[in-house]
Amino acid sequence: MSTLYNNEMQDSEYLKRIGTKLRILRSLKNYSQDYIANKLGIDKSYYSKVERGITNPTLLYIKHLAEVFDVSVSDLVDAKINF
Repeated sequence: MSTLYNNEMQDSEYLKRIGTKLRILRSLKNYSQDYIANKLGIDKSYYSKVERGITNPTLLYIKHLAEVFDVSVSDLVDAKINF
């Protein structure tokens, strides 16, 4: 059985780019990781893993992050960093 998509390295790189984007947005807004974690009701260590590209966040988590940073979901998940 073949899979439609099977590129683990590319997925890993994508998560790192999204994490970098989140870190930049957080810096631009002068938010701490604690602030983001408290705002979303999650553990700071989980958010840190998302920023480092270690954890793959759920779609709902991405939606809530977009709301916190006041950006669209599509802008947030775009791997390009356009600021």
